[in-house]
Amino acid sequence: MSEYTDEFDKLLQQIIQEYFRNKYKSINYTDTYTRKSLLAFSQALTDRAMYNHCIEDRVIMHEIADDYHEWLEVNVDRLAEEDLEFKDSLDKKDVN
Repeated sequence: MSEYTDEFDKLLQQIIQEYFRNKYKSINYTDTYTRKSLLAFSQALTDRAMYNHCIEDRVIMHEIADDYHEWLEVNVDRLAEEDLEFKDSLDKKDVN
């Protein structure tokens, strides 16, 4: 008995069709693909699954976001001041 159900195969076919439709902006009217293109699909699917569903990746993404927000809190005043100085310098160039 196969570990994959008919429903799994149907969903896999739909995912493959959507991947190639999106990648090439056209529909493939067959159910066959080259080995190279299926390996590329497999890597893209793995990357997407890891990005969306891997707990370790999520933890790292949250740590990066937390680090960025901490950095932003520390530097927000300086960044605002630099932005204001830059805008003022543009205004002065327009006047001259």
